[in-house]
Amino acid sequence: MEMPDDANVSTSARKLKDSGDDYDIEVDNTISYCMLNFITVFTAISNAVVCKECKSNVTFTESGKRGLGFKIVISCANCDKKEVPNCSFVDKSYEINRRIILAMRMLGVDLNGTMKFCAFMDLPRPIFQSFYDKVVKTISIASEAVCNKSMNNAADFEKKRSIEKKQEHGISVSGDGTWRKRGFSSLFGLVSLIGWCSGKIIDFVVKSKYCRKCEHWKKQLDTEEFEEWYENHADECDANHEGSAGKMEVDAVIEMFHRSEELYKVKYANYIGDGDSKTFKGILDSDPYENFTVTKKECIDHVQKRMGTRLRNLKKATKGLGGKGKLTGKLIDELSIYYGLAIRRNHDSIEKMRNNIWATLYHKISTDENPQHEQCPPGEDSWCSWQRMNATNTLEEHHHKIPISEEVFKAIKPIYEELSSDDLLTRCIGGYTQNSNESFNATVWAMAPKSMSSGKTILDIATHIAICVYNDGMTPIMEIMQTLGIKIGRNCYNFCIEADERRVLLAETKLTDAAKLARQASKSTRKEEDQENTNLEGQLYGAGIAD
Repeated sequence: MEMPDDANVSTSARKLKDSGDDYDIEVDNTISYCMLNFITVFTAISNAVVCKECKSNVTFTESGKRGLGFKIVISCANCDKKEVPNCSFVDKSYEINRRIILAMRMLGVDLNGTMKFCAFMDLPRPIFQSFYDKVVKTISIASEAVCNKSMNNAADFEKKRSIEKKQEHGISVSGDGTWRKRGFSSLFGLVSLIGWCSGKIIDFVVKSKYCRKCEHWKKQLDTEEFEEWYENHADECDANHEGSAGKMEVDAVIEMFHRSEELYKVKYANYIGDGDSKTFKGILDSDPYENFTVTKKECIDHVQKRMGTRLRNLKKATKGLGGKGKLTGKLIDELSIYYGLAIRRNHDSIEKMRNNIWATLYHKISTDENPQHEQCPPGEDSWCSWQRMNATNTLEEHHHKIPISEEVFKAIKPIYEELSSDDLLTRCIGGYTQNSNESFNATVWAMAPKSMSSGKTILDIATHIAICVYNDGMTPIMEIMQTLGIKIGRNCYNFCIEADERRVLLAETKLTDAAKLARQASKSTRKEEDQENTNLEGQLYGAGIAD
């Protein structure tokens, strides 16, 4: 698959550039909050001013306290009292209360955390649970509206780019699921689809096996009250999944494939999956498109992991295969990386991929007496040192490192034969990955931490906001605020613009060769240190180890 013309530009830069002027943000320069000690400040003001009308002393008190909102009452001996709210109102409620709930939700902080923050800052108790639930529901509606706008724009862009690449039969999407709890016993799961060309979320489903209200009514299942309640509750029940947590990904992807033509008038022609579930089989069995077959594409990162997993399992299962000079952890990492690079650098041809995969193995068994570099890429720019020196006529200076032993070679050769089959490499054509999905998943759980208990509505909000940020940067957050009736001040606007600029700068920095080499060196060093410590200490932790 052809890469975009700006292939050397970071994904973040491309996404924010493509967002263009999709959002209309109004900045009110009069909006600015600050913290102050009420008694200290207004006592000083009382001692310095008098009433303009009657020239008597003025006092300042508070009234109408609701959360962080209140009214400043200006009183004097002869005139009527005047009240000044400390902020504007939204639906007869203080705007500041809605603002802090949204801000804390973006940080992954719930009501208890907000209360703790206010307590240690000596601020009033923010709000009560009933009002908090009401505002959370409002935020969910507002964030969903902006999120849908972002996904619609992303789908339109994806279709446009696919047509430009002569892929008129449909678009390519990568799918992945993530759960709140490991071990597939989670009550909540999230599945996303990302367009390959745009790198943006175009659809998602939050799956839930739990509804707090249903749990509350469990003891009254056979009563008339329950039947009456359930008639009104059925359409808004949070529980939308039956079966195991592992089935959430399969059901969610099938659901999204079946609604693609209704939502975006497009077919998902290629599905990029990791092979960790039977999702693709579910897609084929459900037959989402009449007389049209979806094609499976492998995530090459997960294909690379298969090599590492297979080699480690072989080492555990074969006595005497591990140890110094044999199939060590470092050698397994090297072989896995070389295998992955062989696929990435040649993802346009099955034959090239296979040749380079075997070239990496024969490269590792080569010796000065028996060099086996015929399949290594020739030329001065080759990754093979033997081929580089051959191109510059300096082979007499080349000396091979200690090769893989014949015993190890014979043991791992069947794995290479299986992982270089036509069937697997065909699915690697295009060089697809699920890196975008993994990155998005992390963004969601930062706003709905797995360590904190919360319901589906909170996960919905986190997903909506994460999609907006992931697709278009921080600007959509300001549109969510405007939808909620919250005015945008200069401080908020500047932060969002600067945050997007930092995101692009960081992404561009990570693309540099120096940064890549530093990450590889750091990872290799950590693994070597961990292996040395394990060898020195022995196994100190494991199931039943103390028995």
